[in-house]
Amino acid sequence: MTEKTASVDTDLHPYFRIYSAGNFGEVAPQRLSPMSWSLVGDPMERGTRKLAQRLWGRPAWTEGSHYVFVGYFGCRPYHNLAAYCHLSRGIPGLSANDVTDAYFEGIDSPAEITALRSGRTRRLSAATRLLRELRDIGPRLRALEERVAELEWALRAATTANSPIALFSVLRDAKPVLEEAWAVHILTTSGCVPIRALQQRVYGRLARHGDEIAHWLTRPRELVWDRLHTAAATMDPFGPGDFLDSSFYEVADSSDPWQDYAVRHKLAANSGTQAAVAPIEPSEALAGMLSPWRSRTVRSLAVAVGEVMAGREHSKSLAMRTLHIYRRLLPELAGSLGVDPGHWPYLTIREFTDLATDPGLAARALPRIAACRVALGTPMPEHLDLSDGDGTIRPWLSESPQTHRGVAPGIGVGVAMTPDGELPDEPVIIVCSSADADIAPLLPFAEGVLSERGSDLSHIAILAREYGIPCVVGYPGAASLPAGTAVSINGSTGEVNILDQS
Repeated sequence: MTEKTASVDTDLHPYFRIYSAGNFGEVAPQRLSPMSWSLVGDPMERGTRKLAQRLWGRPAWTEGSHYVFVGYFGCRPYHNLAAYCHLSRGIPGLSANDVTDAYFEGIDSPAEITALRSGRTRRLSAATRLLRELRDIGPRLRALEERVAELEWALRAATTANSPIALFSVLRDAKPVLEEAWAVHILTTSGCVPIRALQQRVYGRLARHGDEIAHWLTRPRELVWDRLHTAAATMDPFGPGDFLDSSFYEVADSSDPWQDYAVRHKLAANSGTQAAVAPIEPSEALAGMLSPWRSRTVRSLAVAVGEVMAGREHSKSLAMRTLHIYRRLLPELAGSLGVDPGHWPYLTIREFTDLATDPGLAARALPRIAACRVALGTPMPEHLDLSDGDGTIRPWLSESPQTHRGVAPGIGVGVAMTPDGELPDEPVIIVCSSADADIAPLLPFAEGVLSERGSDLSHIAILAREYGIPCVVGYPGAASLPAGTAVSINGSTGEVNILDQS
């Protein structure tokens, strides 16, 4: 009798069973090793549960041993779309469509489970608590930045001294730092949705074409990525920017087979060129068109949204820097613990940490190797419908047709260039399947970005707004456009014109 291969999938939530790659699909590798999942999915789940409990008390649907907000199927990371949509309905004035537009590329939201709906009083108190949490983002990020820098210096000292004991100390100290980084990222990612929705509704009442004005004004004053790319130019192997040429989420990106799935980034030195600034800032131009109190309201909301967006990018960078510490630590310590170099990616971080006192935990890697081999050979759809509970993977189909959308305003005309291409002498439109912070050094030279993936609050949308260049997402085949193809995009309307090919 043949023994059935062990599964590495997470357990389904008993009520919320519609999953989507969503923002994971934009920024993470399509498949993650079990170790990386334990460093990404596990702390994200705990951070989201804690936030939900702080906002709504202890709702029964957030309890239990199953994952609520994320899932790991076929070694691929997913957001629990149904759970996040349910979460959105717990904030007054927020709808599930606000969430899907923000992070899930505008797909339809699953039907609400009305029996789990929060009462009006609890929803109002949740909104107040969320604003209070967002107010404290700045101090939390500054404290976290110091803790991450201390870890990087400790790693430098331990590696230089070639001390396994010191490396184990860094491993121990990294865990709470990573959990805090993901917790702040969850807070800012969640907070962006209601504050952005509030902004659009207020703008719709105070000014004509309020939605378009929101895109023009919602520009973070400064993102962390320029500073990190400048640090990376020093080539310091223990510096804060060293992670930029690694696969951000996959810590086993040098191990087979995970290196085949890792998204490798091109480390580009920052030229020092600042983002283009319009002769007249949109906020200043708007000040002359509205009454003083309307102008102050509009600008205050734009600043608030921009600060939360900047906090989201900052917290993500701190999580990536901490993951890079694990990327350096784990192969070194595996040898000290007698673990096969190819086996540690199949353990969880908790198992790995406990190996010193329980060496038998290393045997758990063997059945997972077989399970992952099966999982990696199974095609996984973008959206999963697991509502039947029979273990069959079914794609969840959105009834609304997917169309390309403008997420950063303006009109850009240039020739197509992929992020790993060389900058030509003429204006360029960066074309890609998805984009992350590694393209930040290219944005000052670009006339716009055209991406196959993305949403209103995706990372590339925030980057494009900060640099003041137009961006259109959801355009099929963008990455396949030949280099030199003349392209025109309208980041306000989402219109794309392929003019000619050179």
